[in-house]
Amino acid sequence: MVSKVILIVLSLFLFSCQNVIDIDAEKKKIQSQIDLVDQAHYKKDAALFYQPNAEQWYDVRNGNVQQVHKSNAIPSTQSYLDEMDFHEMIRHRDPIIEISEDGTLASYIGAVTVKGILNETPIYWVVSWQSVLRKINGEWKIISTANTEANKQSSAAILMDQIRKKMGVQGEADISSIYAYADCQGPERAFQTLLLSNQNNGRMEQVYENGHIILKHGKDSSWTYNLKTESLKEDIDPPTKTFIHGHELHWLSFWPEQRYSSPVFKGVSQFGGKTVFHIEFKDIANKPVNFYYSFDTYKPLGFVLQTDQKEGPVTVHFESWEKIDNIDVFKKATFTQGDEIFEYDFVDIKLNQLKDTDFETKEGLIK
Repeated sequence: MVSKVILIVLSLFLFSCQNVIDIDAEKKKIQSQIDLVDQAHYKKDAALFYQPNAEQWYDVRNGNVQQVHKSNAIPSTQSYLDEMDFHEMIRHRDPIIEISEDGTLASYIGAVTVKGILNETPIYWVVSWQSVLRKINGEWKIISTANTEANKQSSAAILMDQIRKKMGVQGEADISSIYAYADCQGPERAFQTLLLSNQNNGRMEQVYENGHIILKHGKDSSWTYNLKTESLKEDIDPPTKTFIHGHELHWLSFWPEQRYSSPVFKGVSQFGGKTVFHIEFKDIANKPVNFYYSFDTYKPLGFVLQTDQKEGPVTVHFESWEKIDNIDVFKKATFTQGDEIFEYDFVDIKLNQLKDTDFETKEGLIK
């Protein structure tokens, strides 16, 4: 009797050992299947695209559920792949893979951005999906997929993160402050401009002919100071704040959402004769501020500010890019309003060297 009990326990132990699932190994197998889909985009191979799928599966999108057969899906997908030139497919978050305890069912959540040319039209999509996979004849196969595309607000946020990464900025810690001094030329005279920026403050100092002023906005204090007359105004009105924001050019190239609100991705358009990503923000007066980024390189090319002035909107172009501490920074900017052109030649740019007291000083930093 005892020997029989031992045999039963031993058999149960061996059976349980045989059914231990190597989760990491199974996740790698699932990821290998999904990788085939990525490869199929660039190889323009619809059969490879659906290789991870079962012979039929459920497709969930746009509020509808339909059963799809592989033989029916391949021709239309092949036509799409033939018409699409894929430039990039970038994961904007790591995949999430979950596997059932018995190792027969799994879930895969992915999120990517897609950039390319579809029928000669530049496109940019932010998409995510969830696929359910089942072990069929020892191989993971997709039995259902739910797809979703980001709205214009989410697309703008994800695109802005990609833009910063392309410029060499991984997070806010990479750029905590910017010092930017420019020799400037306007229609009537030359002048100098010094711009200090961090997340919560902006300081603009200008010297022109006999004038020398400082304009400062910030979370805790905002003021203007005329060094020639030694007159201080301990507050600023919204137009003055908008004026300072519009001159914090380098900060705007990295963090426009810290000066403007409500970013919306408006699609792919043209700016300065180039194909660009277009993101619209709103200033503190709720007027649109339109930013444009190179479709090829993601670099900020400039922006357009709406004004109440008869001369119309102000268009700003960024030019002459260099690297500072492995971060892309422009060295020239041009303001155009009507027939007037103002050129800013930035001859001294420093990253991450400012203290809070630098923003508050009422002494002139332009000597």
